[in-house]
Amino acid sequence: MALLTSLMAALLMLALSGGLTLTTMTESSIAANQRDGLQTLYAAEAGIDLAVSRLRTIPDWRTIVATGTATLVVARLADAAQSSSLDSRFGTTVTVSPGPDGNPDVLVLQSTGTGPGANRRMVQVTIMRLPPDRQGVRAIETILWR
Repeated sequence: MALLTSLMAALLMLALSGGLTLTTMTESSIAANQRDGLQTLYAAEAGIDLAVSRLRTIPDWRTIVATGTATLVVARLADAAQSSSLDSRFGTTVTVSPGPDGNPDVLVLQSTGTGPGANRRMVQVTIMRLPPDRQGVRAIETILWR
């Protein structure tokens, strides 16, 4: 009788430890997916920042979107930031389209961040270039971010 009781107790402990192990592995996988998804979203947002930085140096935006949609940025984040400490699995692609109202100083940027595990996040931003200030500098204002 004692042998049967100890075997039942061992089987119960085995089932509980197996369930606990499965739960821990699932939670770890969920946390890793959440982390990679957020980092992919940050890669898409970094692509927008990189594209806006490049647009500041272009005097006439009409040349960019003369044929419709154009690709402005295709980069791995580690290469764009010139840092070996960044994960090279994350990248971004930014396309530029003319604004919906036909204003040559309004552009729509769409950034797609890619990451490990087929993670993909998109950010769409509408920007407008403001009239020049007294020094001739034209600031860029974000109209819509989604």
